[in-house]
Parts: sequence; structure tokens; C-alpha cells
Amino acid sequence: MRDIIRLAKGSIIFTVVVTGFTGMLMARRWVPSLWECTWVLVSLTLSSGSSAIMNNLLDYEMDKNMRRTLWRSEAIDRLGKRTLWTLSLTMSALSFVPLIYYGRLWAAVLTALAIASYAIWYTLYLKRRGPFGAIVGGLPGALPVLIGAYGISDRFAPDVWLLFAFMMLWQPAHFWALTLKIQGEYEKGGVPVLPLVYGNAYTQLYILIYGLSLPPLALAVGLSAGYSLVYLIGSGFASIYYVIRTVRGIYREEHYGRAFFASIIYMLVVMILLNVDILISRFHQHGY
Repeated sequence: MRDIIRLAKGSIIFTVVVTGFTGMLMARRWVPSLWECTWVLVSLTLSSGSSAIMNNLLDYEMDKNMRRTLWRSEAIDRLGKRTLWTLSLTMSALSFVPLIYYGRLWAAVLTALAIASYAIWYTLYLKRRGPFGAIVGGLPGALPVLIGAYGISDRFAPDVWLLFAFMMLWQPAHFWALTLKIQGEYEKGGVPVLPLVYGNAYTQLYILIYGLSLPPLALAVGLSAGYSLVYLIGSGFASIYYVIRTVRGIYREEHYGRAFFASIIYMLVVMILLNVDILISRFHQHGY
């Protein structure tokens, strides 16, 4: 079970659940029912876990050459490829059941796109063909926001789509900070990441371009739907923290990891602030 959870990339599932739940609150502007939360988040968990296991299976030979990911190949050997393929495909199929049963067709289409774009398009093509695969490869990581929103509502919400754009730009900057830290590992695995192809200076520039686009987007999310000062001020401080830690981190070799983790903290804080702001605003409207 421990091997399965690790191969399903539990940390990524956590991020998917957080962003998906945030999309649900933004679409409804309140907490959905417990039943709605359960089946939408279970669907997200199953689809994310299944595509992660497929990713590991398809990267089996590549992962054997990298110390950071060697355990994945060893876990696959212990469990068996046939068993894991059966498990991942079953999980993938089950993730569509509640969405189709409740008629959430847009959410089902977006879920199919998330699985295919990560397990097939990114893993087999983008990742292996060049250093810019992370740009489009951010799609499956950003789609949970929309899946959560359209899992419970057909309403077009500008703030949800702006948060989707935020996640699309956050993913490459986040990933490139990691490639600066462990580019030697990627070289052993034969993965043409940005620092290996164009050098550290070029990668640092791209991180800055994408990273500096995030604070305006975070602000636009709040302004587009009338969020309160709780979110606007909180996200402003979070953006300042992110920019400072990113700039300091990427220009100091020993701090690459700090820039990577700063991006995770920034994203999670933005999500938490959105959730808190929605709850506070709703309680205020009802005079609590």
C-alpha cells in the first residue's frame, strides 16, 4: 500500500484536492454539500493517482538511471507492471463514474484531458522532446481548479479561469526551480530540461518572467469577483514573499531548493486565502 501511495504521488494528489476544492468554493461562493465534496474530490483523487501511476510506468527505464527516482522502478518491480497497469486503468475509469452519473459532462471532459495530457502527452512526448515541455505540461496541474468548479456548477466564473491561468504559469516556474537544483539527475536520466539545454542563466530568466507574472494574476483573481481585503492584502504579502524568495533563491546555487519550496508555499497560501475569504464573506452576509 505504501508503494502504491508513493507511486500515485500523494503530495501531488494533495495539491490537486486543495486546488479542486478551491475551484468548488469559487464556483458556488460557499461550501458545497458534503456529498458533492466527496464525489468530486474522490474523482479528482482517482484521476490524479491513476495518471501518476501511468507516468511512473512509462518512465520506468528513465527513472532507473536517476537516484532521486530509482525507488519508483524498484516499487514497480515489487508490485508488477501488469498489476499497476490494471490498477491505474481501473482508477481512471472509476474517476468518471460520479461525473457522468450526475451529468457533469464538462468536468468529465476536463478530467479526460488532465489524464491524457499528463500520462500520455507530457510523459511520452513533451518531456522527452525538448526543454519547454513544462510550459504546456502545466495543463494537468492547472485543470483541477476547473474540474472542481464545473463538477458542481455550469456557471462561467472569471475568477476561476484567472486562477486556472495562475496555475498554468505557476507550474513551469515551480518546475524550473527544481531543475536548477537537480539538473545532474535529469542529465543521467536523459531528460532535456531547460538548464541542461540552455544553461542556468537562461533558466533563471524564464523563472523570473513566469514568476513575476503571478502577483498580477493573483490580484486579478481578487478584483474580478469582489474578494475582500482579507484576500487582497494577504495575497499581496504572499506575492512579495514569493518574489523575494524566488529572486534570492535562483541566483544562489545553494538556495535553488528554497525557491522551489517557496513556490509551493505561495500557491497554497493563495488557495487558503481564497477559501477563507469566501467563508468570511458568506458569514458576514448572514450577520454571523
